[in-house]
Amino acid sequence: MTSTRHPWQWFSLMVIPVALAYWIGGLLVTVPSTEVAYVGLPAGIALTALLIYGEQVWLSIFLADVLLMFGLGASWGLVLSSAVGSTLSAWLGFKLLRWCHFSCRLSRIDDVIGLVFLAGMAAPCVNATLETLSASFMGSLNWQDFASHWWMVELGDCSGILIATPFLLRIYLHSAGLLRRHKKERILEVMICGGLLLGLSWMVFSRHTQVETLMEGSLRNAQYLEYLPFPIVVWAAIRFQTWGAVFGSLSLALLAIAGTDQGVGPFVVQTTNQSQAVLLLQMFIVIVSGTALLLSAAVAERQRAERQLRATLERDHLLAEVSLKIRQSLDLQQIFNTTVTEIRQLIQADRVFIASWQEGGRIEVVAESVNGHYPSLLGGNARDDLLTDLPSLFTQAQTFIADDITELNLSPTVQQYTQRYQIKAALVVPLHLEGKPLGLLVAHHCFGIRHWQKQEVKLLEQLAGQVMIAMSQAQLYQKVQQLNCNLEKQVEYRTHQLQEKITEVQELHDMKAVFLQAVSHDLRTSIMGLLMLLKNLQHRPGDSLTLSRSILDRMINSSERQLTLINALSEDHFSEQRPLMIHCEPLCLSNFINELTQEWQPLLKQNQAHLTLNIPHNLPLTYGDKEKLHHVFDHLVTNALKHNPPGINLSIDATVEQGMIYCRLTDNGVGMCDQQCSQLFKLYLRSLHDRRRTGIGLGSYQCRQIIEAHGGNIGVKSTPGNGCQFWFTLPMAKSQPSAVS
Repeated sequence: MTSTRHPWQWFSLMVIPVALAYWIGGLLVTVPSTEVAYVGLPAGIALTALLIYGEQVWLSIFLADVLLMFGLGASWGLVLSSAVGSTLSAWLGFKLLRWCHFSCRLSRIDDVIGLVFLAGMAAPCVNATLETLSASFMGSLNWQDFASHWWMVELGDCSGILIATPFLLRIYLHSAGLLRRHKKERILEVMICGGLLLGLSWMVFSRHTQVETLMEGSLRNAQYLEYLPFPIVVWAAIRFQTWGAVFGSLSLALLAIAGTDQGVGPFVVQTTNQSQAVLLLQMFIVIVSGTALLLSAAVAERQRAERQLRATLERDHLLAEVSLKIRQSLDLQQIFNTTVTEIRQLIQADRVFIASWQEGGRIEVVAESVNGHYPSLLGGNARDDLLTDLPSLFTQAQTFIADDITELNLSPTVQQYTQRYQIKAALVVPLHLEGKPLGLLVAHHCFGIRHWQKQEVKLLEQLAGQVMIAMSQAQLYQKVQQLNCNLEKQVEYRTHQLQEKITEVQELHDMKAVFLQAVSHDLRTSIMGLLMLLKNLQHRPGDSLTLSRSILDRMINSSERQLTLINALSEDHFSEQRPLMIHCEPLCLSNFINELTQEWQPLLKQNQAHLTLNIPHNLPLTYGDKEKLHHVFDHLVTNALKHNPPGINLSIDATVEQGMIYCRLTDNGVGMCDQQCSQLFKLYLRSLHDRRRTGIGLGSYQCRQIIEAHGGNIGVKSTPGNGCQFWFTLPMAKSQPSAVS
């Protein structure tokens, strides 16, 4: 965009405010002991400035970072490396967002993904690398602290971008929306949501004034209390979309920063030094902000699709009604009057009229519907008509669209016409039949300029076709009747298509609900295993801990299984029509279950449960997918412990029956009724009246899919009060070791 401003005016209006905001933001959130920001607000301010003003503000970013580092007492080398790294990171993030067609409204999932992964995670690597290398080479940073310092700078910039950039963009683009009048119910909901968020955040991050007080209390072993306000942020993102996600994550981040800065809160309790606390704080802000923005964008996309479908259905419904009214009458004038009245009400225009092409080249307005505040065109002669100066509209079957009539190069006659009838915008559709001009269908907007929507143009063109049919039916009545019959079928077919689309959207919505609930339910097992291992490691005495190879392997295996499950969910493995892909190999069931037993020990100890294995050593090899069967055993054992009181006895046995390996998991718990047994392995949504059961049954349903993909069956035998016996069959491997007969 070109500008005639003097260079100094441009410098004062653009560079100085950006540099000042950058400098103030950097001073507000800097950790005194590390000279690294809790969150990189300057990174978010720099990216926002580039998105709003363009690449010309890079100088303000560079100068502001130089002033900031000098204010913190850094050396010349660190000042230069920080300024270059910050400027390059912001510029790279800006370019990456432009490359992926980023929209500052953040109303699409693609925009949020680009902001999080490209601008928030990829671009800050440049600044983190340059700043950390410079500090290490100049001796201000110990090489042993290279990795932790790099992550602190990287996550700081990422968290700053995720909380500052959406907030500033929202204020810049939609600040007027906050000043509009809202319903009392909406305001009340905002107050309740904000009050709960602030209250819970204060309780979690700022209630205690000293870390020792918290450590001596009952919350000493309570981990992840920082996520207690997270459901309120989710609530705000779903109900208020981007505004809710921005303000919710920003408020939570500020309270978390304030608590950590005062030396209190869960991040300080869980760590031994301030640097580790800052890293936990930054990761928490990234997770909360990214999740809130993604959720708000998903809800916005869904609502946008629903609005488009409703608008299309309403337009087609009204089109069908207008068409029906036209067909129900043989009076041409009544048809014209009905058409202009319905169109004006539908598109909210100030004037709609039909002009007929008369013999001798005259144009006559034959029907009009006009707002009472504006003059009428009925009875006007050809010299008063705009259409006399636009003959090309009759010779060419093209729609004429004018959002602002004053921007057109009009003749003096036409200008007088527009002034007399107060025309600010016009939409003109020619009426042609078999290449012969019949007239024009015209819509005027007189209150001000108007951007004609594509749907409005399409609707007017469709109705113009109906008008042309009406203008010809007086002479060819029989032919028109046949055309009307075909039109009815077309409208019915289109309505049927719209109904199918609505049904499809509803099914997609249900699938999304299943997926979201699956993430909260079926991934809990793998996450709990990892948490228990980490807690056992945390409770060991001493400040320094050594991680053994076996524990590390368990953590890696658990993470890999979690990733596999996420991939399985994202690939829609739960479709009835799509078979589950498995990779089978010969498997010794005895050794396999012994390995699983070692992983279950923390879970069994926690639930005071006892597990007995009755698997013969000479049991034939089975043929199965090790990862998938791992999930089946994990799910059955975890469910048995979760839905029964502590202290139950479990047993796993396997035998050979009818050419298949028959596996059983038996417990002496509370049992289930026949209805629960019959529905256990089906895909179902939880009933609102069944509060005792959690989740949606997706884990059991997936177990059934895995076993059936192996060629076996799965079921359960149980009676209330007498425990449960889960059973499933697996095929034997075709080739067995020589020791097995």
